[in-house]
Amino acid sequence: MTRVLSWRSAVKVAWREARASKGKFLFVILAVAAGVGALTGVRGFSGSFRDTLLRDARTLLAADLSVRMFNLPSEEQQAVFDALEGKGVERTWVTETLSMMSSPETRRPLLVAVKAVEPQKYPFYGTIELNPPGRLDAVLAEADAMAVSNDLLVRLNVSVGDRVRLGDAEFRIAATVVLEPDRMTGTMNVGPRLMISRQGLDRAGLIRRGSRASQRYLFRLPPGGMTIPAARRELETEFTGAQIVDFRETHPTLKRGLDRATKFLSLVSLVALIVGALGVGMAMHSHLQQRLDTIAIMKCVGARSSQIIRIYLLQTLALGGLGSVLGILFGYGVQAWFPKLISNYFPQLSSLEWQPSAAIQGLAVGLLVVLLFTLPTLLAIRQVRPALIFRRDLLQAERTLRQRLAESRSSLWVGLMIVAAIAAIAVWLGESVLLGTWFAGGLLVSLGVLGVVAWLLLRFLRGLPRRLPWKLPVSLRHGIANLHRPGNHAEAILVALGIGVTFTLCIYLVQSSVLTQIVRSAPPDMPNVFLINITNQERDGLLALLQRHPGIETEPELVPSVAAQLVSVDGKLVEHMQLEGWNERFRRTRTITWREELPEHIELIEGQWWEADDPARSEPLVAVQRDAAAILGAEVGSRVDWRVGGRNLSAKVVAIHRAEAIRPGGTIEFILTPEALADFPATYYGGVRIDPRQAVELQRVAFDEFPTVTVINAADVLAIVQEVVDQIGLVIRFVSAFAILAGVVILGSSVMATRFRRIREVAILKTLGATRRRVAGIFSAEFLILGAVAGLMGSLLATGFSSLLLNRVFDSGFQFDLLPNAVAVVATALLANTAGWLSSFRILGKKPLEVLRGE
Repeated sequence: MTRVLSWRSAVKVAWREARASKGKFLFVILAVAAGVGALTGVRGFSGSFRDTLLRDARTLLAADLSVRMFNLPSEEQQAVFDALEGKGVERTWVTETLSMMSSPETRRPLLVAVKAVEPQKYPFYGTIELNPPGRLDAVLAEADAMAVSNDLLVRLNVSVGDRVRLGDAEFRIAATVVLEPDRMTGTMNVGPRLMISRQGLDRAGLIRRGSRASQRYLFRLPPGGMTIPAARRELETEFTGAQIVDFRETHPTLKRGLDRATKFLSLVSLVALIVGALGVGMAMHSHLQQRLDTIAIMKCVGARSSQIIRIYLLQTLALGGLGSVLGILFGYGVQAWFPKLISNYFPQLSSLEWQPSAAIQGLAVGLLVVLLFTLPTLLAIRQVRPALIFRRDLLQAERTLRQRLAESRSSLWVGLMIVAAIAAIAVWLGESVLLGTWFAGGLLVSLGVLGVVAWLLLRFLRGLPRRLPWKLPVSLRHGIANLHRPGNHAEAILVALGIGVTFTLCIYLVQSSVLTQIVRSAPPDMPNVFLINITNQERDGLLALLQRHPGIETEPELVPSVAAQLVSVDGKLVEHMQLEGWNERFRRTRTITWREELPEHIELIEGQWWEADDPARSEPLVAVQRDAAAILGAEVGSRVDWRVGGRNLSAKVVAIHRAEAIRPGGTIEFILTPEALADFPATYYGGVRIDPRQAVELQRVAFDEFPTVTVINAADVLAIVQEVVDQIGLVIRFVSAFAILAGVVILGSSVMATRFRRIREVAILKTLGATRRRVAGIFSAEFLILGAVAGLMGSLLATGFSSLLLNRVFDSGFQFDLLPNAVAVVATALLANTAGWLSSFRILGKKPLEVLRGE
């Protein structure tokens, strides 16, 4: 052996050894490919899916960004518009107001919501569907043309082509609006709607001094140009009192769904990373353990530790690189295959774009993780002493705890370095310091807990047969003894399995909770037709109408409302609070309501809901919506005062709640006990789920019997919301299943990596007369003990970590579920047993002499 081993010579030695160990190296490559494939597939698919999902979310705003205010822009604000236009940002102007409309067919004028647009630009995203079909710019090309909602035709008894009067001019109804994607982001959504051009708005003369109108400015940002945060910062400098939102904020359900989906997909990427790394680390550790004799011989002939490390470092990087490339190809295969599978259900998902960044991340992370998790084994080469290696099968004196700690000091430092590196990778992949910190902390705690449990378990099992008053079966005794045999590394296997179970089960638990929250916020039976301006006298008759109307799919839900002026919170007057922009709404008259029982779509954050026999109901009680409580400084125990119909009303805050669902009452900030508002006049509004084909007929029938009740058909827009939510749920399920399957494969691979250690043991047992059945019983006992304990500890850790993640990262509640934890314990035991036997079956067929001569 030369004194200096060049890199070229190291490559030759590494290559020759690799050719002699093709079977073992193929397993290492597949382990790397599985981990990187899971990471690349999840990252790439989630990234491309999120891009597609965000395109759908843009449709609900018709733009990337919008600014809403109730006055025309000042010179300074117009200058900001011009500056953005100079940076390639497109802008269009939408005015919304209320007016009266009449027709020759009816003498009674009708209150309508008017929307004036620039049809050549509007909308930036999505399409306005009309009947008869046509482009919006063509239909509104003439200044006297308008497109109206179906209920306007019913209420004015007119048809397409008829003429109606709006403001100072007559207009021709050119078409009806079938689909208006951004309808729910408008301001004047009360009553029938119509759409005209800006020239038509000027012609009608609706905007005059003192007119109340909402001015909404929509922006489309250039691809690869100015970002949304940068555009918002520029707008916020001058538009301090305006409401500025981007497409992610068009709907609370979509916003929370997108945020949770993004965080969850990042978490799955991280779990795919760590579980894949475990498989790689176990495989490389097994390989280097098999090369201890070779390493000892190389040292005997003069090789230095640094030269040997160089050889195996090159092997590690080569195997990691090859496995990473195969994993990237596999990940892209998943990206290409899955969208085609579901294209019949979600056609837009069939156009997912590949994410080159995911391939780069997969290759970089694959190489880095392989190196990190094989680093302790590589560094351990320095401690290899030929004399001890050749005598390793002899009984060694048990080392004290101090000796073991002294010998493992460098390993502890390396372990801390690995955790720090994993934390950095987690922050990079998760794009969240909080998520990365929790992930790294969970890894560190899991390693510590599982290490301690593994050590305690092995010490307990070692003395267990002697403490029992009866003799255990021979196979079970040998299986327990196998956990302590030289070179078994049961502790390492137990820790690796436990870590894998922890993170894999954590995916399932978090996925279940996230999906539950998403379904609760946008359930399939949510109302798609809304009714407002219902008096107490009309309530019962309207309910009867809804219950007998064809196409009704759910029970109608009517919510009472009382107009109230908020006065103070804990004695602090609202007029003295610092309320700006959208928060100024609390200075105006707002709606409050009452409920006896906690609605299903409302989630309590703090406090408790009142019971029927609660003594505290002797005084008015109120539950406050979370955002309103934060703005007003209210908390459980606070006192809120209103002015209602000339009388004062004071209530004690007993709960803070959150309502995400698209349901009647979902936007009301204050819910009181029924007794508190029993003496105040109330009106009702509500909603019902109906077959969209019957919605127009319901508008006509309701108008005939209750002409003062307004029926709003939102089925078309809510169909978009429901579709996006369904997509989120579908992809979360797929990505979870893919990651869990990859985790199961890699966990099985971790056990299979111990195959080469058992060859010689089987040969010795068979030489001493053990039958195949006896050997199978011994190995089964060993595998089942390792798997059951790893599953139990992993399930406990997964429960704790998923609870922390849901509460701290996903802002969601956690409920313990025994079934998945029990399944995890049993499945891990069976998985360890099955994987062990898949890798050991051929060993049983080898003759002892063949094995011993092979050494």
